[in-house]
Amino acid sequence: MVRELFPNIFQIKVPLPHNPLGHLNSYLVTSGEKNLLIDTGLNLPQAFHSLSRGLSEAGVKLEDLTEVLLTHFHVDHVGLIPRVKEASKNVKISIHQIEAKLSEMIAEKSLDYKGNVETFLEANGAPSSIAQNLRRFHPAFFAPEAYQVLAMSAFPLEHGQELSVGDYNFQVIWTPGHSPGHICLYEPSLKVLISGDHLLPTITPHVAQFMEEMDPLRDYLESLEKTGNIEVEVVLPAHEEVFTDHYERIQQLREHHKRRLKEVLFELKAGSLTAYMLASRVQWNVKHKSWDEFPLFQKYLALGETLAHLKVLEQKGRVKRTELNQLIFYDVTEKIRDEHD
Repeated sequence: MVRELFPNIFQIKVPLPHNPLGHLNSYLVTSGEKNLLIDTGLNLPQAFHSLSRGLSEAGVKLEDLTEVLLTHFHVDHVGLIPRVKEASKNVKISIHQIEAKLSEMIAEKSLDYKGNVETFLEANGAPSSIAQNLRRFHPAFFAPEAYQVLAMSAFPLEHGQELSVGDYNFQVIWTPGHSPGHICLYEPSLKVLISGDHLLPTITPHVAQFMEEMDPLRDYLESLEKTGNIEVEVVLPAHEEVFTDHYERIQQLREHHKRRLKEVLFELKAGSLTAYMLASRVQWNVKHKSWDEFPLFQKYLALGETLAHLKVLEQKGRVKRTELNQLIFYDVTEKIRDEHD
């Protein structure tokens, strides 16, 4: 399905088979000289055919793309990069500089990267079955070709950089949180924000920690502050539908994370827990009746989100960690325990 949202700005819905999100919204911006595609889709035949057909309906052949910009490096956004690159030899591929470097690391040191993530998961109480299935969960391991292309040919983007296509001038806004190098694009004359996965109309974007040095929730909350200070009339998200209540949605997302932080503190007041044990006690908005029914992938995602909230609470001095038998346990600080008592 293709819609012309504004003159020469098209939305192309690319299916995500077996994914509850349903589809990815790719965006095409055209002019006489440039054809810019924003995000691509999974590397699956159905997705490739839909993207190619959508481009054609918008009057652009795949081989006529001049640039592909990626809001971030998750597989549903970058998966079709190898096919696009093959079809359009001279296409310029752009992604934030952080994720250009991460793509290089994934492509060149995938075994080291995988080992680091496995060690991190195990230290936080995840059962071995999750680490053993990491190749099914992590895009670096089931779509390596995309990251190899990014490592070899991606142009790094920076916050504040401007991209011109015809009459439009897009500003790159670095919005880390959902991923370390996530970006949005803002067009000031239209007051339009192409938000990637940073802002979605009803779904809470996944914000997770899977490496020790990360602090993704703090990054995400700061990114919400950044986009909340921009005058936006229309948001073009990577999933679901176009929406207009940008500031109200930001407030809803802030409140969600405030509630989750309070819930984590409440669960910890009874005693020390690993992050995995804690994740099993948190209330998740999923169809499964109990934690035991969660598929491994859902448990993996829940663990990452729980760790992101624990990191913020630890930074604020409200939670402390201890290590016992190579496992990390979390507990509330004495001050917080006294408050609860």
